[in-house]
Amino acid sequence: MISCRLPVAGCLLVVALAAHAQDQYTPIRPLPLGDVLLNLPTSHPPPKGAWEVKFTHRFNQSLDQGTFSDRVHSLYGLDSNADVGIGLSYAIRRDLQFSFYRSNVLDDIELGAKYIIVQQAPAVAFSATLRVGGDWRTERDVTDRTSGFAQAILSRQFARRAELTLVPTFVTDAGRQVSGTAQGALFKHAFNVPVGFAVMLRESLSVVGEITPKNRDLPKSMHADPAWAIGLKSVVGGHYFEILISNSNATHVDQYVTSTYQGSPLNRSDFHLGFNIERRFGR
Repeated sequence: MISCRLPVAGCLLVVALAAHAQDQYTPIRPLPLGDVLLNLPTSHPPPKGAWEVKFTHRFNQSLDQGTFSDRVHSLYGLDSNADVGIGLSYAIRRDLQFSFYRSNVLDDIELGAKYIIVQQAPAVAFSATLRVGGDWRTERDVTDRTSGFAQAILSRQFARRAELTLVPTFVTDAGRQVSGTAQGALFKHAFNVPVGFAVMLRESLSVVGEITPKNRDLPKSMHADPAWAIGLKSVVGGHYFEILISNSNATHVDQYVTSTYQGSPLNRSDFHLGFNIERRFGR
């Protein structure tokens, strides 16, 4: 009888070990952040067949611009013009997503593809994603109309409450320099490593922040500060609502890696209000 039980016990042990090993490589539950932090992409995969529409809005007037009465009169920038955009994405597979985004800044159209390489699990220390794409600037009097980009998105979740993200980014024909009525690329090639973080306060509410270091290839005559953004992200059903403050209105990849915006260097003391609205449909 004992000799019969030994093979059975051995089989059960093998099955248990296999199940444990599989659990070690099962992706952990991601924080509810959606496709982007505020401007930077996340490494979170959407469900297969899911598609998403996104609206972005960045007020042009800084909160500290003008006298006190001017600021009150403009409702602290809420009466000012704004940079707005609309985007659409679709997950053709769980690990592959295509996106379209268009803003009124240079009438810029951005196309992108995001591929999930690996997801964080008990036996995997981080998530890794590759995103590639390009921009087409369709406004008049613009030279260097097209650019391409490649991004590696590396993220690490801590204690299921916080997440740190690094986004090494390479872009061609990035940034803007203005000459009279014409605009051209400030950089033939640009590289930077934006950093993002998120802290989940509760299941449906997170504090999200981003920092993009000063680009080391800026002309020495141009002083610029790092770009920063901080905001709150609320999740309600399939909606992601984000309200933020930033010193940069950049939302396109070729804009936020350069430490400038529309030919002007960034100032860390600027405070632009903005918001994003995202709606995910499907699974």
